[in-house]
Amino acid sequence: MQLITKKEEDKLLVPTMKLKPEQRLLLGKLSRRDIPKKLLMESFSVSRTTVWFWGTQDLHFVSDLPRANNKFKVTIETEITILYLRTTFKWGTARIQNGLICLPEFMKAEMEVCVQNVSLSRETINQLLKKHNLNGYKKKYKFWKFFRAKYANELWQIDLKRFRFQGRKYELLVCIDDYSRFILQLKLFDKSPSIKEIEEAIKPLIEKYNPNKILTDNHPFREDWGKFCKELGSEAIFAHPYYPQDKGKVERTIRNIAEEFVDLLSKFPKWIHNMEEWREWFNKKRFHRGVKDYPANLYVKF
Repeated sequence: MQLITKKEEDKLLVPTMKLKPEQRLLLGKLSRRDIPKKLLMESFSVSRTTVWFWGTQDLHFVSDLPRANNKFKVTIETEITILYLRTTFKWGTARIQNGLICLPEFMKAEMEVCVQNVSLSRETINQLLKKHNLNGYKKKYKFWKFFRAKYANELWQIDLKRFRFQGRKYELLVCIDDYSRFILQLKLFDKSPSIKEIEEAIKPLIEKYNPNKILTDNHPFREDWGKFCKELGSEAIFAHPYYPQDKGKVERTIRNIAEEFVDLLSKFPKWIHNMEEWREWFNKKRFHRGVKDYPANLYVKF
């Protein structure tokens, strides 16, 4: 007479079958209780070894796991704010990230839903835009060679921004500090300003802050401008012709002004009176990625 073991007897009595994930989970929970193993073998049509094995495994579904006490940041109001900044203002993830933290009051007044003091990563914002097929850019921009002044008021950059508003031509005088990106002045002219008008607009700033050098275009009035700066104790330097990289900082600032303010005047014409408020917001409350700080924080240190 041939002897068989207990395991071999169980296999002869119960035909085995492959268990589904939910069956393995249930079998594991029941086998850890005071339920006869033979009853489980017959109920699930498995061997004693299978009952023992799944009883030692601590299985769970993801839904069974305790969730961490963190709230999902992107509420429906935040999502609406992000989509508005993208579709109406045409902002990218970096500007949207700044806008979710703090926006000027006149911008918030145009928005039915405006969430503030919310900190989101650019990846999170991009994923949300991607969900609505609103991410990405149509154009690719080349990188410029980087240079920067060593301290505030070592170098200023000045340029003019021309634009049309309600059928009229305007020119905006932009003056920034190279080191901090602090916008020192936004002066609006309803016509092309003469060299005298530019000198009158910039003279109080030079007398107050005494910059070492002032970088401008190689304009036809370079002799008059050089003499004007020398009389006030500053050195006038001029950009190379047809080489905008020399004035990269002020060119980038003008682009920010255009994309974040001027281009939106067609939709919100009354903002034309809020230019100084926008400048204050840019200097004090808009985080600048070029200097990794707020411009006002770097400028007041010197």
